Amino acid sequence: MQSHTCKINRLIVIGGPTASGKSDVAIELAKILDGEIVNADSVQIYKGMDIGSAKPPQSVRMTVPHHLFDVATLDDPWDVKTYEVAARTKVEEIFKRGKIPIVVGGSGFYIKGLLCGVPEETPKDEKLRKILTSMDRNWLLKALQKLDPERARELHPNDTKRIVRAVEMCLLTGRPASSFKWQEKERWKALKIAIIRPSEELKKRIYQRVETMMEMGWLEETKQLAESYGYQNRILNSTLGYRELMKHLKRELSLDQAVSLIKRETYKYAKRQKTWFRGESFVFVRPDVEEIAKLVKRWPND
Repeated sequence: MQSHTCKINRLIVIGGPTASGKSDVAIELAKILDGEIVNADSVQIYKGMDIGSAKPPQSVRMTVPHHLFDVATLDDPWDVKTYEVAARTKVEEIFKRGKIPIVVGGSGFYIKGLLCGVPEETPKDEKLRKILTSMDRNWLLKALQKLDPERARELHPNDTKRIVRAVEMCLLTGRPASSFKWQEKERWKALKIAIIRPSEELKKRIYQRVETMMEMGWLEETKQLAESYGYQNRILNSTLGYRELMKHLKRELSLDQAVSLIKRETYKYAKRQKTWFRGESFVFVRPDVEEIAKLVKRWPND
């Protein structure tokens, strides 16, 4: 099975909502299939964002090959195109070694970019972006709703980074940002699996994980990053979880308020992830590694 899979460049994608157990499944699957893991989490690529991204610890990453963890810094942020180029290179290297790439993560745009390529290049204007970034987020969202209703519906109201980029694209091109379409044909044959759990179970896992992260020192990690990269760092102030803790550090929220908000916003994000994976034709499965391994071994015969 293994050589056949690799000859025709097939890979496995393990997606799903946050806290569903994707990483654990991917690691066990990699052991069974002699595979290598390629990160598709837009936060786990950054050095220092360990606790808040639920990054697998080094001890776990040593059990099977892991790629694209800790490859960027907060003062040199990646975008989807940067990720696509790096991840595509890693996948091709894994194929050449005769192994199976197992792409794992919950960042839909990163997964889509890897599988289909990033939409056509659009112009950028750093001065315009700085101006937009300094503007009120609610005003920006209303502007995007007028300029590109489709893109506005896709984005979370708190996703300032992508709202700014969408408005920038609209203003620079005179076209809706949503008109820059992804390619429909995937560059490899991919078995796309989404780990799913019942809603209440997932909610409990999310809430408990937030508590565990706080006990592990998430606030201290955030403070150290802010002191290293600045309290105005864009990644820290826009990334779910870190942005709420940054508000606490800036005395805009109490710690209890920040933690409660992280829990609620993370669960909302998980529901949006579930919708996205369903729309991308992922196979929804429970986190049963043995059953998933059987599914993989039947594929591509099914």
